[in-house]
Amino acid sequence: MTSPVGYAPPPPTPVAQSPPGSPAGHSGRAGWITTGVRRRGAAAAVTLVCAWSGVWLAVWLLVADALTGALLSAIGSSISAALVGSSGTSPGGAALSVAGGALRGAAAGLVSSLVSLVVDEPLQFLAALCGGLLVSLALLAACVALEPWLLRLRGFRRMSRREAARVMPLLEAEAADLGVASLPLVLMADGDDLRVRAYARHLVVGRSLLSDEIGDGPASDAALDAVLCHGLHHWAAGDGVGDLLVRCCGLPLLILYNAGYRLAQKGNGLIALVGWVVLWPAWLLVRLVIRPIVAVTSRHQEYAADAAVAASGRGGALHGALSLFGELEPGQSGWDRVIAGTHPPLELRLEALEPPA
Repeated sequence: MTSPVGYAPPPPTPVAQSPPGSPAGHSGRAGWITTGVRRRGAAAAVTLVCAWSGVWLAVWLLVADALTGALLSAIGSSISAALVGSSGTSPGGAALSVAGGALRGAAAGLVSSLVSLVVDEPLQFLAALCGGLLVSLALLAACVALEPWLLRLRGFRRMSRREAARVMPLLEAEAADLGVASLPLVLMADGDDLRVRAYARHLVVGRSLLSDEIGDGPASDAALDAVLCHGLHHWAAGDGVGDLLVRCCGLPLLILYNAGYRLAQKGNGLIALVGWVVLWPAWLLVRLVIRPIVAVTSRHQEYAADAAVAASGRGGALHGALSLFGELEPGQSGWDRVIAGTHPPLELRLEALEPPA
């Protein structure tokens, strides 16, 4: 059984069969991509500025000047204590002096770097953003067009006849209940994968979800049905395209953050230390700037997907699946784990699926 590729938002309307790779219900691929882009527009804009504008320099100068200020304050306190005598100083006063020097240095570094980036070289700043935006949009279009090939390079495969006979009837029933006029392509992830991941044109289903060891008979089918419905709602809402846009806009940060993450996982402490010394600005920007912005929309989208599953009559099964499997879309790499960490706490999602007390 094959599945048409495409997207159409609810309410359901009769649509003609789209060509392969073209979403149903939109004026071409551009309209479909625009729908997904709007889902993560703010997060993509912040990520673009962090990754392409030279904010790296501001971060480096901020911390470097903070350390320099703290060092100078510590030297000054030591000299003062030596000249005045130990009775004229206290440990608390010396610590406050060092902290004050660090804050003054950080403020001076931040102001000077931002002035240099935005005020002294505004055209260079805008040119960097425009260049980054063009590269990101071109990369987005290429990733959407080449997604079947890229996903197969990652080891995902087509469904077997037995897998399709179990998965496709569930997806067709879910699409009817959600008001989705057409279905994504479906690939399988082997191993111990218990996820259903929504990409721009595909759903990737973990093979372990179909295992007879997960649940018992009807309970297993109900859990699979609910998890598939959750992923189908994400795909139909364009969340896969939105997430891909954020990745494309943050490509330099993504590469550096994942490199630092890999180095930190090494057993050699020296390699891990060198990696974090070199790549810590990526960690700071991703964790403290990008992640909170992504969380604003990500949490809303997760609750919306859960609510749509509950409205289709599968809320109890989704509650059981979340209780059994935990997070349905955990990340594998450093960047993916950060984005997955923006989802609402599992306990609050379970609470939202339960009847009001």
